[in-house]
Amino acid sequence: MREELVEVCKGKKVQICSHWDVDGVCSAALIYHLLRGTAAFVKTKTKGIPFLITQEDIDKESEVIICTDIRPSPEICNKGKIIVYIDHHPIEDTKCFDIAIHNPSEHSTTTLIYNRLMNNSKDPYVLFLTLAGYFGDQGKRDKIPEPLLSNANEAIPDMMQRQESSFNQGYYLEIERHVSLLNTGKRHNWNGDIPLELLKSIDTYEPFTNNIHPLAVQLQQYRAMLKQDYNRTPEIRQVGKVDCAIITEPRNIQGVLAARLIKDRPIMIMNVRGDIIIGSLRVPENLDFNAGDFLEGFHQYMKTYLGGGHEKAAGFTLNKDELELFIELLKNA
Repeated sequence: MREELVEVCKGKKVQICSHWDVDGVCSAALIYHLLRGTAAFVKTKTKGIPFLITQEDIDKESEVIICTDIRPSPEICNKGKIIVYIDHHPIEDTKCFDIAIHNPSEHSTTTLIYNRLMNNSKDPYVLFLTLAGYFGDQGKRDKIPEPLLSNANEAIPDMMQRQESSFNQGYYLEIERHVSLLNTGKRHNWNGDIPLELLKSIDTYEPFTNNIHPLAVQLQQYRAMLKQDYNRTPEIRQVGKVDCAIITEPRNIQGVLAARLIKDRPIMIMNVRGDIIIGSLRVPENLDFNAGDFLEGFHQYMKTYLGGGHEKAAGFTLNKDELELFIELLKNA
């Protein structure tokens, strides 16, 4: 599969379109470094609203479009461009894509790429990007798949060191400490372009983890600016099976607020941004409730709705004029 992808992109103008979260930017960075030596050029774009790559996102000069951790719209198929789909999210049909590297059993798109395209690489930067994406998608430290775990322990032992947690009696791995910083781009700017540009411009992780690259410093500045926003406490009310709050914030902080305010029920924070509603759903670890499946179930009822995700963390977008209908559907879900 690796050889097929490299050959398809050889000498071509390539555009990588990715989701704006950590798994998205890290998977895009993995593909970028894989192809940059053989493609004519490799452009990148990150997106999250909506969770879909459409015709307006496509660069006219590009000959190969690679979508990582985000779904391509059917409208971009059969337009004379080669479409490559690399993702772990469920999708009904992948036949319209020229190449589909897809496995919904994978925890993250980066682990999918590692298993299918990286030939069990022991390259430290490849391992760092893979694990950052894995933890960015709520991966469990005690469930890191082999041979990724053994290769990481050997090649990047500093990132695999256990650190004592100040929040509970457990521990975290050193690499986890750097994951949230890659999310500050989407939270501050509503895109992941700066984190991705950082990961594209380096070949080792130290310029990022040691905060010596200018873009790493910029992300640290974003983090400091966001701290005050994270302390918001919106009014929460019960709507059907979930706790809900509606906010109007200029920053993309609904996911952080949901994670901070979660108690013993699923919690949904909806942020009104112009005519668009952006929502995040978080579920307590001990609760038998699949957030991704729950949000997937609303597609059939609304025209503008796009939603889905993982078991404990998921998200959605819809037009503001369908918010009232969505609330009614939540009450009866």
